Amino acid sequence: MASFSLSKYLKKRKITLRQELWIALLIVIFVGFISSVLISTNSAKSYFSTQLYLKNVDNASSLALMISQLDKDPVELELLVSATFDTGHYKRIELQNPNGEVIVKRTFTDELKATAPQWFRAVYGLNVQPGVGQVNNGWQQFGTLFIESHSQYAEQALWESALKLFFSFLIVAFFACIVSAYFLSRILKPLDDVVYQANAFGEKRFIKSSVPRTFEFARLVQSMNQLSTRFSRIIKEDNKRLEELRFKSQHDELTGLANREYFGATLEAHLQKSKDHAHGALFLFRVVNLDRISEEVGRVEMVNFLRRFSQMLVSFLESNQEHFSENYIARISHSDFTVLFSDIDDIQAISERILLMHQSFVEEYKNVNLAIPHSCTYIQKDDTRFDVLKRADELLKSSGKQSDVQAKVAQIKQESELFDNATSWKNAIEEALNNNNLEINTYPVTSFTGPVMQNQLGLSLKLGGQVYRASYYYQWANRLKLLARLDWGLIKALVAHYSIEPPSELISVELSAQTLLDDAALASILTYLSAFPDLASKICFDIRESIAVSEIEIFKDFCEQARYMGAKVALKRVGPEFTKIYKIQEFGLEMIKVDSVYGHNISYSQDNQTFLRGVCTLAHSIGIKVVAQGVTSQDDIDTLINLGFDGVIKE
Repeated sequence: MASFSLSKYLKKRKITLRQELWIALLIVIFVGFISSVLISTNSAKSYFSTQLYLKNVDNASSLALMISQLDKDPVELELLVSATFDTGHYKRIELQNPNGEVIVKRTFTDELKATAPQWFRAVYGLNVQPGVGQVNNGWQQFGTLFIESHSQYAEQALWESALKLFFSFLIVAFFACIVSAYFLSRILKPLDDVVYQANAFGEKRFIKSSVPRTFEFARLVQSMNQLSTRFSRIIKEDNKRLEELRFKSQHDELTGLANREYFGATLEAHLQKSKDHAHGALFLFRVVNLDRISEEVGRVEMVNFLRRFSQMLVSFLESNQEHFSENYIARISHSDFTVLFSDIDDIQAISERILLMHQSFVEEYKNVNLAIPHSCTYIQKDDTRFDVLKRADELLKSSGKQSDVQAKVAQIKQESELFDNATSWKNAIEEALNNNNLEINTYPVTSFTGPVMQNQLGLSLKLGGQVYRASYYYQWANRLKLLARLDWGLIKALVAHYSIEPPSELISVELSAQTLLDDAALASILTYLSAFPDLASKICFDIRESIAVSEIEIFKDFCEQARYMGAKVALKRVGPEFTKIYKIQEFGLEMIKVDSVYGHNISYSQDNQTFLRGVCTLAHSIGIKVVAQGVTSQDDIDTLINLGFDGVIKE
């Protein structure tokens, strides 16, 4: 019954190829070891038996010849036989007459002190025939002499020889195992690469491995590499096609800036995020007498002017990034350009810098009376897209005669914030974190075909006695370099809430660029979560697309670390730079969350529909789920379902 249960256990138990090879190798070594010992011991036994028999024959012949030459006096015979017996380690010496009667007989009856065990003597006992010699008396036969040597001495020598053989072969077998382990590891090293590559495929990471020299492994790896190459080629071609489609549908053909439709969706998404706290501004630029450049100088010069003007604005924004967190520039009409700033500190200062830049630029076109006035206004909490654009346009018109370079800055400031300066904001945020004055907000990621896909978490802080969501304090925290501390606070709150009973669905946690670029902060978070493996397996880290593009190697390393601890990784705010993520098939992403800019009014944008359909097809081909952020309209949701989206985040 026990053997039957053991066999069933072994059948059910999974065994690796390495274990099977080791079992086969050990069996071969064991069989070789045992057979070598047995064969050598049997050979030694045969040798000892032969030599002992030859000794008996030689001694019997010699003693018989000696007795034949002596007088047959009984006393002399007794003395000669006794002397021979005492000096030759004999078991029996017997002289019989022709009738078989004993004339002289000496026999060893004591036991020798030997270390050979009884079982060995029973198995390898020597049964040696006695030597026989004929004793003559003249021409007549006097008798027959039998000499039998004592075999226990030979058995003891055989036992000692067997021990030496046993330990010698045991040492050889030990070194054979060491050498076999080395060569086995060399032989199976390609197998580890194959297993790693196969597991990577299962994790939606289509990587390639080096081709080993072993023929069978080489064929397997080449086949898997071909599959990975095929996926890589398909993704590369799809990315190129999607990027061309996206750029064509979202950008102005002449300047390469965003067009009116795309900027409108971007502004709408920004205003949605400003419901809790407005933190942006809008600049509107108008090129006056643009058509006269075409009439007096030529269309080519007009096109060159537009491109130079666009490039000048882009360069200005790149060189003044310390005054705002994000910017979006677009050409919204034939002669109107606009820039949307996020978290800008002083629009008056920015406006003055732009004036100085434009003055030198306009000097080149005095002959056509070119003017580039602009207006700027802060975005208010309850503004709509129409309100902001109308206010900026009215400011431009109110400037009167539009010539040279002018600026009109709205006197309406943003609604007063909770705190007046950076120090107050920093103290308030740090106090909330130190006193654990925070709350976790949950935003479900709803699936179109089944249950909730995951719950997206956000962190609210208690500031000035009132709880505010992340959108209220995020820009200040970003400016004050406190996002890493906020991420750490969210992780601690998450563990405190879920460590005892992990959630049934995935929970989504966003990590900021400040955390991802801070080795100490990132290591602290991952090490802390590793102590809760059940919870870690339910976590999906959200990383912004812009970070994945700008810090591709850091992002790749983070994906590997997260995968090692059992967590998953998703891309958030996916959109314009999605096609720039190199080898996205190797990251093993769980999900991509498309920015609300693309989902807003998607039912009315055929170009965006085509782009997002391509994104879904590409993502699904490598097993990545696709959801849309910030979509609430049922018409838009129905369109997303038809495009192939898996779910939506209504926030």
